[in-house]
Amino acid sequence: MACKLCTNAIKRLCRKHFILCVSCVVVLLSACSNIDCPLDNVVSMQCNLYAAETKSPMTLYDELSVTPAGRDTVLLNKATEISSFLLPLKESGTRDTLLLHFSNLSGQDAVDTLFVDHIPQPHFESLDCPSSVFHTITGVRATSHSLGNMPLTIDSVALVRSIVNYDDVENIRIYLRSTVRQ
Repeated sequence: MACKLCTNAIKRLCRKHFILCVSCVVVLLSACSNIDCPLDNVVSMQCNLYAAETKSPMTLYDELSVTPAGRDTVLLNKATEISSFLLPLKESGTRDTLLLHFSNLSGQDAVDTLFVDHIPQPHFESLDCPSSVFHTITGVRATSHSLGNMPLTIDSVALVRSIVNYDDVENIRIYLRSTVRQ
C-alpha cells in the first residue's frame, strides 16, 4: 500500500515538473524571437506653415484641403487652425502633384499647386514586419494664385529635411503670403 502511495506522489510530482519545464521552454523560445516592428508604419511628409513676410511659424485660420492632382482622394480635409500637417507620398512614383485648396469665411477660394520630386526606397524591418516605403525628396516647388482671388497664397516653399521616414520632423516649409492680418 505504501508503495502505491509513493508511486502516485511521484507521478504527481513528475507531472508538475513536466508542466513547469514546458512552460519555461515556451517562455524562453518566445523571448528569443524578439520581433521589434514599428507600431505605426505610416510614412508621411511633414509640412510646416510660415509667414512669408516674417519667416516665422504661423497658424492658418482659413480652411485648407489637400488633394492629389488627377485623383478623387482627399489627403487633408478642411483643416483649420493648423501650423503643420502630414501628407503621404506616392510609393510607386517619383513626383507628387498636390493641390492645396484654400477657402475662407467670406466665400473666397483658390488653389495652389505643390510639386514634390522624390525617390521611393522600400524599407524592411524584418520578414515578420510589414514593409513600408521611405522617400528622399529631391526637389520642391509651388505655383501661386493671384491675391485678387483670395488674400492668401503660397509665396515659396523650402526643403528642410530630404529624408521622409517614421520620424515626425519638418520636411517642407510652406511660406504663405497674405494681404489680411490674422
